[in-house]
Amino acid sequence: MRLLRLALVALLVAVARPASAWVETSLLAPDGMLYVVRAGTAKELRIAGNYARPEDNVISWESLAQDGGRRSGLIPGASGSTLKSNLDLAYDEQSASLILLWKEEVSLLNVLHLGILRGNQWTVSDLLPNLGFPRAYNPRMLLSHPSVHTLDSDGKDVWSTRSLLSVIWWEDSNVSQARYAPIFLDEDSSAGNVQVYDLPATVGSIASSAAPTVPSSAYRYPSLQLEGPGGGILASFADLQTGFENIIRIGFPTDLGTPGPANPTWLRRRVPIVGIVGRAPVVTSGPPDGIDLSTYIGSSYNPTVAWHDDKAVRYVRFDGKKWSDVNSITLSDAMSLDKATRLVQDMATKN
Repeated sequence: MRLLRLALVALLVAVARPASAWVETSLLAPDGMLYVVRAGTAKELRIAGNYARPEDNVISWESLAQDGGRRSGLIPGASGSTLKSNLDLAYDEQSASLILLWKEEVSLLNVLHLGILRGNQWTVSDLLPNLGFPRAYNPRMLLSHPSVHTLDSDGKDVWSTRSLLSVIWWEDSNVSQARYAPIFLDEDSSAGNVQVYDLPATVGSIASSAAPTVPSSAYRYPSLQLEGPGGGILASFADLQTGFENIIRIGFPTDLGTPGPANPTWLRRRVPIVGIVGRAPVVTSGPPDGIDLSTYIGSSYNPTVAWHDDKAVRYVRFDGKKWSDVNSITLSDAMSLDKATRLVQDMATKN
């Protein structure tokens, strides 16, 4: 009841407060811990003081346990004059890790940052951009738990699951391409040694240096989703060099043998294994630029692209030969945005 009363008070405060530029996201962990993360100026967040000037852009975090215990603070290294946006939270129960992904606007470029909270300690790292003045768009992350087989020191079989965080985004710099970063939470005490992969290169293509000839909504939204309960990952991304939307399966070595530097398979355990499972022409009948969209991959590995406006959820689907016309589900009192989105996602993933 105490947690419910606190949540209701917070809701009333949120309704009563004036509009401002700060943003907030929250997450409920499996153990009942409620996490809230906010980005804005220290003045807007009402935390200006010894650790932040009123005009500093900061990211604050707070946790509320079921027994009423609270913890709070600032994300280290995230205070300064630059704006922070695109907050995304995840929690991995296996490694007891809270994960925060955000984007920082820095003059001519922007940078993706990843923060991981274990216990009372945050570790923060950059997802390194390409050369030039890169701009990252629409970062997404996904948790999965693939099973792996190893041998112990006596040669006996050991089966375990890994905690894998996958991050995907679109990046424009001197070239334009989708990029992917795997972070193994069961191994890393920090994310400082994250390897970033150029997705066109993983399928034998190259990033495009030419000016795009299709709307940005056709290519700036790479996606991730799970493939069944076994920890498999599907990703979709536009390859501007070839003009195709690639559907790929991302995996990692699972039969690792005896851990140690003398085992080549063990040393390759973090290197992705990528294969194309579907392909479609880059969609050009999607929404106007500036409208977010989602891609869902079906059991036949055909993509469905969906978006919404204030009147309807709209979508196009590739049937293996061509893209459909734009279909829609009209929003109403009886058909909410969440319900319409779930219907499209359910149709898309089952076909």
